[in-house]
Amino acid sequence: MKNLILELEKADLFTNKTKEELQNLITKIEYKFINAAKNEYVFNSLTSTKFIGIVLSGKVNVERILPYGKLILMYTKKSGDMFGEVAVFSEANHYPCNVVAKEDSSILLISKDEFFKLLTLDNIILENFLKIISNKAFQLNSRVEALSFVSTKQKVAFSLLNDFHIEKNLLIKLPFSKKMWADNLNVSRASLYKALEELCADSIISMDKTNLIEIIDSQKLEDIVLN
Repeated sequence: MKNLILELEKADLFTNKTKEELQNLITKIEYKFINAAKNEYVFNSLTSTKFIGIVLSGKVNVERILPYGKLILMYTKKSGDMFGEVAVFSEANHYPCNVVAKEDSSILLISKDEFFKLLTLDNIILENFLKIISNKAFQLNSRVEALSFVSTKQKVAFSLLNDFHIEKNLLIKLPFSKKMWADNLNVSRASLYKALEELCADSIISMDKTNLIEIIDSQKLEDIVLN
């Protein structure tokens, strides 16, 4: 139980809750654990929408396969992150995405009824949940906006400013391959590489071979998006 509470403290869902409060709450609901090996499916598009997951350790990818076979990475979920909540509280009978372990992972699963009970037990958790849902909707709107741009350079500039966690030193570590990034932007790999090379040549960004990108001039990136 002690280790579980320590892991749950990392979750945005339990922000502003003490260890004692978490321990009291978790004893009032039913849940289960699963361990997923690297590349093992946690959910797939044929799985009934019964559970919400919280990653306790490891990482999982939330992926969607489009009708013509292209794989889109929706999110990478790390320790403390939640997944499946939108599908479970929708009218969908099955998850719209596959959830695949990116590395060996431990996951807490809570059924819809038990999760709803948790929300009714604590207003702070309810508020945290609504904030998570709102942020996810905002991220999806940003993706739609990115796809609306005509040029690949605009799509890349917008993505760099909005889709990734930017460190204080303006460094971005791409969480996936450039092939998957190109697929997410709905552009060819050649177009993505060309846009990145142009941004580097103009001293707007710099890159290395480890998928590490440094934003040198964020204002010029914003100008590309707006023009």
